[in-house]
Amino acid sequence: MAALMGVSSSVIILLCIIMIIAALLSSPFAIFVADENTEPGTQKLSLIVEELDEQFKTRLVQERQAAGNVDRVEMHYVGSADNSRIDNWPEVLAVFSVKTSMSTVGIDVATMDRKRVELLQTVYWDMNQLDSHVETLELTEMVVIEQEDGSTEEQQVTQYERVLRLSITARTAEQQAAFYDFNSEQTDMINELLSAEFRPMMLALLGKDEHVGLSSGELEAVRTDLPAGVLGSQAVDMALTRLGDPYSQLKAGQGNFTDCSYLVQWVYQQLEVGLPRTAAEQARFIVEIGLTLTADELMAGDLIFWSYEQNGRFMDITHVGIYAGNGMVIDASSSRLQVVYRKVFDAELQVMYGRPYFQGEKTGIY
Repeated sequence: MAALMGVSSSVIILLCIIMIIAALLSSPFAIFVADENTEPGTQKLSLIVEELDEQFKTRLVQERQAAGNVDRVEMHYVGSADNSRIDNWPEVLAVFSVKTSMSTVGIDVATMDRKRVELLQTVYWDMNQLDSHVETLELTEMVVIEQEDGSTEEQQVTQYERVLRLSITARTAEQQAAFYDFNSEQTDMINELLSAEFRPMMLALLGKDEHVGLSSGELEAVRTDLPAGVLGSQAVDMALTRLGDPYSQLKAGQGNFTDCSYLVQWVYQQLEVGLPRTAAEQARFIVEIGLTLTADELMAGDLIFWSYEQNGRFMDITHVGIYAGNGMVIDASSSRLQVVYRKVFDAELQVMYGRPYFQGEKTGIY
């Protein structure tokens, strides 16, 4: 009888384990094991991400070609303080997982076959929308015309300019949940998938490097090496406290979310140095107070500005980072989706360097 009870208990335990696994595989959390299925006809999520990002770039090119001859192109990334491309892939995956597995006719997301890839594509395009139109502007100015007798006369000259306006809207998970009319259980599940607990798994799934650039021991060594009594060193020390914080242009300032320019503004705000909100305006401010630098003059706490595309802002600046000394920089990285410590990068796209304070005193906007 005891042996029979022992067998029965083992069977019950085994059944419980099977039921737990089945429940997990039918839930949105199954997305985290989707890459484990390598059967023919399935794809890794990181490759799907690359393909859809390339399709987005192709659509931008097609919109420009369809517009014909234009004098200039204006890009507007809705919700982006720095008017640069918004990567909302973690939110896309969270919405896709919930929508696919928790709908009335839900299917699991434990694998990425053709059907599920098509469903993911639909969510991606719902959450990354592109609108465009061509506008003809009438530009009038007065010019001085020299007459045959040597006299001059002012005349009004009218020119026409064709402008292609491209507007890119990247939705947050919350915005898309409202659009899909998710219930409270589905919304709670999205928040769980995007929580700090599952963030490393989400980054790994997307093919992102989840390492912030420093171990705890290395972090203390960097702090120890900073020059003492310098405001810039305090800025670096403050920036290091944000390592690993999630990157989001749409949520910067909410919780521990940040983007590149918000990080810079926040760091110097803690040191009572007021800076503008966007990278371009931070650069303009530095120019106006006469504190631009060369690359060779950079010290810990100084700012490096990059331009990755024309965005209509000051010097077309799209990114900013805090120089940390020894050829390293701390920045809220859109490609890594978090705040990282890394080697200074893309030297050919660096357009300006500056110090947002005078040595020995504080400055800024208050």
